[in-house]
Amino acid sequence: MLEVETVNSKKTKDENVKLAKVFKVLSSNIEKNNELLDQLFELTLESESNHQGLAPLRSILSKDLSAAREDKVTVEIKLTFMKINDIDTVDQKFQSEIFIQAKWHDHLIKPDEKVFEPSMMWTPKLIILNIDGSIEEEHIDYSILHSNDDNPPRVQLMWKFKAFFKENLELQHFPVDVQDLTISICTEKSIHEIEIIEDQSSLSSVNTQAFLDASEWNLYNHTESYRDKTTVEYARSTVHSILHIQCRVARKIGYFVWNIIFIVFLIIGLTFASYSIEVDNGDRLAVNITLFLTAVTFKLVVKQSLPTISYLTYLDLYVLAALIFLALNATQNAAMKSLAYIYQLKEVKIYDRNSIASLAVIFILFHIVFGIYIAFTKAMENAGKRQTLPGKERLH
Repeated sequence: MLEVETVNSKKTKDENVKLAKVFKVLSSNIEKNNELLDQLFELTLESESNHQGLAPLRSILSKDLSAAREDKVTVEIKLTFMKINDIDTVDQKFQSEIFIQAKWHDHLIKPDEKVFEPSMMWTPKLIILNIDGSIEEEHIDYSILHSNDDNPPRVQLMWKFKAFFKENLELQHFPVDVQDLTISICTEKSIHEIEIIEDQSSLSSVNTQAFLDASEWNLYNHTESYRDKTTVEYARSTVHSILHIQCRVARKIGYFVWNIIFIVFLIIGLTFASYSIEVDNGDRLAVNITLFLTAVTFKLVVKQSLPTISYLTYLDLYVLAALIFLALNATQNAAMKSLAYIYQLKEVKIYDRNSIASLAVIFILFHIVFGIYIAFTKAMENAGKRQTLPGKERLH
């Protein structure tokens, strides 16, 4: 009998605990509902006092209604690079003023609907993936375009803003490199809900007249685009569509030719002037070491013009080749000085002339081979870009 009473008491306690938890959840929900009703009441009063009607109230109540859509929507995108400036090689970013026009058909819009309310109607929820920082001078406008045929009404989004954009620059060919400046347009909705394509009736463009970095870059007057897919930005399995639209700029080489390449060329050439000093004189080696340290200084100047990268650019290769050539000259000076202690001066001068002629041949051949290498690799890169870019689709 005692055991039965103990079991009943335990059951009663368990039921009381469960009832307490249920009561706690219900009271919490009641408090949240009361807070929501208070907010709605305050918004209603504010809207009536400001003669705005019930727009704020409807926007809250219909927050989830704008996302309810069963059919897949195709959104056509046109992008215009209105102004490009501040292309930063070191930080790998650029600033641009962008205009985006997006169009899609919406059969849920009534034929007599004139005003588009984004808080209550379906929108593609476009975002820019490679934006760096905040958006400046933003202006967004929606309009509804009705057609005379049986096609559903078309919604047009016009989005204008200014911002900095991140760009992974390919600097292997620096300073004769050509860079793609890309705007990556994505959506918060999955590929099952929306498809982003480039507008074929009104293609993307770039305004070459408002290019503010014309002293350092040449801006091409065409744009290219390709589609992509990603899940990385949202850290889940849902796949999102991306449209990449890019313009192209080519760096002007003049500054680097006259301020770095030409001076390094003169430093290398001055090594041959040191051979006017007698072969057994140690001043030869001192002159070449001084020229070597001067070339190292220009290597540090090149480093300031580039970000921290793990590969060599064309300019790095040229400066390093100059340092190697100066090291060969220093080695030749040291060798001739050592031979002067062993052989007669006439014999040493013969070895000296032959080694100088060999170094001169190396100097000339290097510049010829290096020029051919630059022309060949740039031609291969341009051909590769033309073949792989159109229609590109991949999944991160």
